[in-house]
Amino acid sequence: LIALGWDSNFFITLRYLLYQPQKVLKEYINGTRKKYTNPFSFFAIMTAISLFTFSQFSEQFIQMSTYSSFQQTEVLDNKLPKHIDETNIYEKYGYKNETEFNQGLIKSQLKYYNLFAFLFLPIYTLISFLVFRKPYNFGEHLLINTYLQSITTFLSLLLFLLSLLIGINLFGAGIIFLPLLFYSFAYKKLYKLTIGQLLLKILKFIGIFLLLMIIPIMIGFLSAASKS
Repeated sequence: LIALGWDSNFFITLRYLLYQPQKVLKEYINGTRKKYTNPFSFFAIMTAISLFTFSQFSEQFIQMSTYSSFQQTEVLDNKLPKHIDETNIYEKYGYKNETEFNQGLIKSQLKYYNLFAFLFLPIYTLISFLVFRKPYNFGEHLLINTYLQSITTFLSLLLFLLSLLIGINLFGAGIIFLPLLFYSFAYKKLYKLTIGQLLLKILKFIGIFLLLMIIPIMIGFLSAASKS
């Protein structure tokens, strides 16, 4: 159970990760463990809180997320071979159009939110390891990414709640840019990068991420098209 005092390990970890992430990351990797919450426990708590909140407002979550998914699908559609009939692909799986298809994906994402969150950890870790590498090994990059993913989950939750409060969908765009912004902030501090070095790393990170994401999506679409 989490001690609710502001000086508890959980809130100390949260505070420092928000404005001095390099302090938590370096100290934890170097053996200062009692001061901070274990990264995997911290991540599990954040995802559990987020899942509970999103489930309570599931309709709003699906609505806001559909806007984000629609934007991403538009980009991917431009990369699909022109001979593919997308309408037939959606109808094949029981969806009338792209919006219904995206909503179906988001409902599945919400249902298995914790599972997806943990499955994405090794993907982000692999990309970070390929982009930044030394002085940290793969296991240390896993610890780093677990903490960073915890904070991006927390920030996404705050953005979702703010969107509910003011009635403007900041969440839809934020879930695309928030992780990138926080990762940039954290890794810049951790590796003491210049702006130029950081920009190059960001481009490399985005390139590898898109490659890993687009390949299975295109394979899925091509497979569906060949069977239709």
